[in-house]
Amino acid sequence: MVKAKKDTNLRWNFAMGLLHGVFFNGGMAFSNSTTILSVFLNTFTHSKVIVGLFSSVMNTGSVLPQLFVANKLENKVYKKPVLVMAITIRALCWGLLGLITYFLGGSHPLMIVISLFFLLTLFSFMGGIAAVPFTDIWGKAIPSTLRGRFFGYRQLLGGLLAISAGFIVKYILGNKNLSFPDNYAFLFLFSFIFISISYLALGSVKEPVEEVHKTKLTFKNFLKKAFGILKLDRNYRMFLFVQILIGANGLILPFYVLYAKDVIGIEEKMIGMFISAQMLGSTLSNVLWAYLSDYAGNKKVIQINAFLSLLMPLVALLITKQLWTLFLLLFILIGFSMAGGAIGYTNFLLDIAPSKDRPAYISLNGTLTIPAMLFPLIGGIIIQYTSYKFLLIITMVVMLVGFILSLWLREPRKQVVLKR
Repeated sequence: MVKAKKDTNLRWNFAMGLLHGVFFNGGMAFSNSTTILSVFLNTFTHSKVIVGLFSSVMNTGSVLPQLFVANKLENKVYKKPVLVMAITIRALCWGLLGLITYFLGGSHPLMIVISLFFLLTLFSFMGGIAAVPFTDIWGKAIPSTLRGRFFGYRQLLGGLLAISAGFIVKYILGNKNLSFPDNYAFLFLFSFIFISISYLALGSVKEPVEEVHKTKLTFKNFLKKAFGILKLDRNYRMFLFVQILIGANGLILPFYVLYAKDVIGIEEKMIGMFISAQMLGSTLSNVLWAYLSDYAGNKKVIQINAFLSLLMPLVALLITKQLWTLFLLLFILIGFSMAGGAIGYTNFLLDIAPSKDRPAYISLNGTLTIPAMLFPLIGGIIIQYTSYKFLLIITMVVMLVGFILSLWLREPRKQVVLKR
């Protein structure tokens, strides 16, 4: 009877997790941060500094609270209440933004900009609070040998819904009967509806019970323990180095399209094909990554992903005006790499973290990979004072070191087998 109940919970949690992933990806497609939000904000201000600041806030806000949250939750058997609180606020942010944009957008543009910054900073910050219980719950709820398919199918089906959402976005923004900013208000409200559905599914997950630490450490002692993990766990330390070095792909990633336009001379209308190629590579590769993760291990996923990431700047260096179609291959590789990284790094982290200390591992991983979020800024500075090709070479060298270090990772599942 116990086993039957456990199997029932697994099927339920797997289904709810899929629903969450599908609708969340679809919802975020209506308000994509690198396209829709950037264009929307740029309508109110032409300052690229402000647009860049907004992107930085969105990126870093999600990792800042993680160590504090992990400290609070380490001795809590049930972490779901914190998750539900955070995701409820996250959903409401989009609903409020949609309503404020619709009712005040035409007459109070400054209020829209302030609301955008405040609400999406809050959305990002709550994402950081949710990240620890979210990842911990899936570490408990989904067996190691099923997580690859779980996260892979989430991304696959979510990607298909996101592609469909793209057609709705195109229709809304191209509809002459919807003036600015009402058209964007509808996009934000679509995000609110889809994300709310996804969070209803996530809130329905039945959280398994595992042994936790009996006492709560002070934050100072928690930090000592967390950073002590780096000294004691060589595999985890190597894993962090690999993540940061392969994350150097972020040096050039935002600038591939500009490289195509400014250096190779690709017409702007062709950029849509590159975006489609990236989405195709990301969506279709999820099945491959899912089965590699479950049957070959996440070390293999990370290594193959690192190798594909290494190929990307090399392909870019080979592109000429006559061989411009290689950009399609490049963006397919980008899609492959992003999907593989999302599955491989998440699952390797869950495999390597002991159940009691999973919150510490999760939060430390998020905090110590903050340097990778600065890579786009560094890449822009390098391009400004040197050239695209110099940045491509620098990126390739750094990622080559990351790929070599990935060969030294140890597969966590084999370690568990050996201990038994």
